[in-house]
Amino acid sequence: MEPAFFSQVTMTADEYVAVNFRLWRRQPATRRNHWILLVALLCLAFSLLVNLRQANWQITSWSTPAFLAVGLLYALLRPWLVRRMLRQGYAKNTVLQEPVDYTLSADEIRGRSGLGQFSGKWTDIRRAVLVQPDWLLLYPNEAACYYLDLRKLQAPTLPSHLEELLAAHQIKVRRV
Repeated sequence: MEPAFFSQVTMTADEYVAVNFRLWRRQPATRRNHWILLVALLCLAFSLLVNLRQANWQITSWSTPAFLAVGLLYALLRPWLVRRMLRQGYAKNTVLQEPVDYTLSADEIRGRSGLGQFSGKWTDIRRAVLVQPDWLLLYPNEAACYYLDLRKLQAPTLPSHLEELLAAHQIKVRRV
């Protein structure tokens, strides 16, 4: 297979937030936390109703309504808080704001930007995530990834060719 070239890949703050928020929502821990929060809110609401019914529909203790209000507020604000943290992370990560040229050959991944150049072997890539329709993320470790903008993939290479390359290196692609 001929090398695949990506020219001048940059990521805007909005794209970074959208891609990473989507990944955050799909994480098992995030889903588990959503379920735990939902169950806790339902238990608090049920407890409040039982207390109100027993007290002739009078509030005798403000602890349960207060916890319920805080839980609801947290549930409503949590997506905004996550997006805010992602936007702050993007602002601190100047590497994402610098245009990068990527070359994906049969042997390695190479990148070049104004900050320098790097290369890595395919054996270093632990996983790949396709955030449809535009981004392919290649993870050499859990803390960082290469963001490849499929809109910047130069012809004649197609996204399906990249999937074949990843399959040849036994890297499974998770679609999000």
